[in-house]
Formats: sequence, structure tokens, C-alpha cells
Amino acid sequence: MTPTSNQPLRTWQDVVAQAREISRERMRRVAVAAADDAAVLQAVTDARAQGICDAVLIGDREKMQKLADSLELDLAGFAVEAVSNPHAAAARAADLAAAREADVIMKGFLPTSALLKAVLAKDKGLRRSDVISHCAVMSVPGYPRLLNVTDGGMVVQPDLRQKIRIVENAVTVSRALGIEASRIALIAASDEPNLDMPRTLDNAIIAKMGDRGCFGSAVVDGPLTFDAAVSPEIAQRWGVRSPVAGQADVLVVSAFEEGNLVGKSLILFGGAVFCGVIVGAAVPVSLVSRTDPPRNKLASVAIAVVLSRHLAGEGN
Repeated sequence: MTPTSNQPLRTWQDVVAQAREISRERMRRVAVAAADDAAVLQAVTDARAQGICDAVLIGDREKMQKLADSLELDLAGFAVEAVSNPHAAAARAADLAAAREADVIMKGFLPTSALLKAVLAKDKGLRRSDVISHCAVMSVPGYPRLLNVTDGGMVVQPDLRQKIRIVENAVTVSRALGIEASRIALIAASDEPNLDMPRTLDNAIIAKMGDRGCFGSAVVDGPLTFDAAVSPEIAQRWGVRSPVAGQADVLVVSAFEEGNLVGKSLILFGGAVFCGVIVGAAVPVSLVSRTDPPRNKLASVAIAVVLSRHLAGEGN
């Protein structure tokens, strides 16, 4: 899959291959804030070895080297910038992105809130949306397309305005993945609006906005139950008539806990490979966990590279 292809990316391997092709055009650079983190060092080392990106490591030089030695990682060739504390590292990563000297910002050993505070500071000029959300793009065995579960990482319980922005951020990610008319399911416990379930009413409002073209070419519908959104057989059995039912590209949930549970269930019990990225700034923000297997770490760096190209308006 090449960056000029009009075909949508369908698997995590497609995402990695696309990122590699993008960096063949121009090597993408990741600014790692507080890089003294084992999972992060492993992720960027593996990504560099596969030609996905280069990185500048910002933080405590001595701690980084000790971690690298314990993991038998070679940091030679990486730019390293020593700073006094994690907050300074976050500010420096944001400065590099603002100066277009970095295409992606990556979270190291510091709180996500501290990193985002630096990224979204007014003087950096990196804010793109008033809502920052997390997209967990899953490559699920047996499902014929990538499945973006959002938001299970940032907005605890979105109101109507925030959910609209979450949909907009998800549309941006879909377009970066080559999916122009993404099918977006607004998930609830019922396939019908219910006055006793306020979330279903919000979903119905957003679906009507979709009908009126508020999300471009994306097809938005809801409320839809999880099973009706991803299973054509179940949707047909229950008589759910929807252009999204059974073939969703995106699942928009109504609470942090829902997205977190759906995503982790797909990973732990469904064998899904996870590509996670934070969306809403002018550059993607990548984060990986030490509990992630190597392919999930690699895929999460790769999707940030793919998204960075789209946000920069290159090749669109």
C-alpha cells in the first residue's frame, strides 16, 4: 500500500507499510517528551529499524542510557536533548512541533495531562480542535476493515458538543487512513432513541447532523448497539435499517469507560492489534504502554506518522 493509493488501509500491517512509504519520501521525526521510558525507547528503536521514523529523545540523558543498556537497545544515531525535568521536556517537544522540526509528539515518562498542557499552550499554536480525543484503531481478526473505537482515553463523559468534536476527530483519522466516506456508529444500549436514555437522544441529533452533511462525506448513524454496528447478520436479524449497521469503521461511545472496555476486550479476547493516537492538535500525539506487545507499539507509532502526513496536507 503506497501513500498515493486511493485504497483504504484495512489492517495494522497496511498502516505500518503506509508509514514506511511515507518516510521514504521524507523521514518523519518524532519528538519524545521525557524519553526515559522503557516502552517508548523500545517503540522508537523498532520504528527506526523498520524505516518508519526517526526520533529526538528529550529528557534525562543518563536515565535513557541506563534503560537502553538494560534493554540492549542502541541509541546511537538518535538526537538526544538533555532537559532538567519532564515539564521542560514537554515544552521542548511542543516547540519542535511548532517549528515543524517534528512531525509527531510522543509521550514518555510524564503524565498525559502535563504533555497536553504544553502541546495546547496558546503560544505554541498547535491547537486544532477545542476537544482532544483518543482514537483506538483496531485491526480485529475476522473484521474486514480497521475499527476505530473513540473515545476511550481522554474525554471522561462527553456532552453533546464534545461528542460532535470527537466525531470530527474520528473523521480526520479515517481520511488519513484513506477512508473518505467512513461509516460512523454512535453506540448505545438501544437502536432506537429513548427518552429515558439521554445518550440515545444525543446520538440521534448527531446522526441528523450527518444526514445534513455536517461531517462531509462521512455516513453517521445512531443510536446503534455494538453488535448491530459490526455484525451484518445481527443487524438483519433485528431489522436494523442503516447504511452503517454491520459495517462500521468507527464506534463512538458515550463514556471513557465504555471505550476503554470495548478496546481492551477486543485486544485481550479478540486478538486485535491496537494503533492508538491522540487527535485534536496540529500534530498527532502518540503514547504506548509497557504492557503493549511490540507490534502494538510499532502500529501506534506508525498510525501517528500516517496521520501526521494528512494533517500537514501533504499528498492530499
